[in-house]
Amino acid sequence: MNYIWDFDGTIYDSYPIMLKALMTTFNEFELEVNEETVYRKIKEESIRQMISDWQLPAPAFDQKYHAYEAQQNKASFPFAEAEETLKILHEKGGQHFILTHRTVESTWKLLTRDGLDGLITAIIGSDSNFPRKPDPAAVNYFIANYRLDSAQTVMIGDRRLDIEAGSNAGIQTVFFDIDHFGQKIKATHYINNLKEMVQIFCTESYN
Repeated sequence: MNYIWDFDGTIYDSYPIMLKALMTTFNEFELEVNEETVYRKIKEESIRQMISDWQLPAPAFDQKYHAYEAQQNKASFPFAEAEETLKILHEKGGQHFILTHRTVESTWKLLTRDGLDGLITAIIGSDSNFPRKPDPAAVNYFIANYRLDSAQTVMIGDRRLDIEAGSNAGIQTVFFDIDHFGQKIKATHYINNLKEMVQIFCTESYN
């Protein structure tokens, strides 16, 4: 199998850092918002969508947020089950790719720090000049450039746009549902813990 992973909120438990940076930014712009409302908005949709829908001052708000997030970036770490899951799937012949809204360099830095870089074949990030998810262009690039079998390729993510990107590319999808918001998301598989990936894909039918 070939695994195309979202990064934030899927491999790395980075949303607490992102949320902290957002709340600091709201405070600096003297905007009162509910933290739970902000979290749900960015998990169900995206920060970019939030800035647009809430008519926040752009691009100043986004630039300030990214500056705060970058300061706290070192506090982002993988989910407890991430390393073991990636290793087992890799040992079973799987290739891992990452499709993320953060930059390629910042993603590699975190993976290298945590000893996960050797498990990843390639990364497409916000600076890779592809349309953002749910556009399937980046997924299709991985498939074409690395000659992946679409029938043996899966997109894993914690948000609707991740699943839609995979579906739009015609591959299997896994929705990592850790928030239980009750969203009606059409995925091939649903998991609540990353180790469930091994249970799903390390069976005889997928080898």
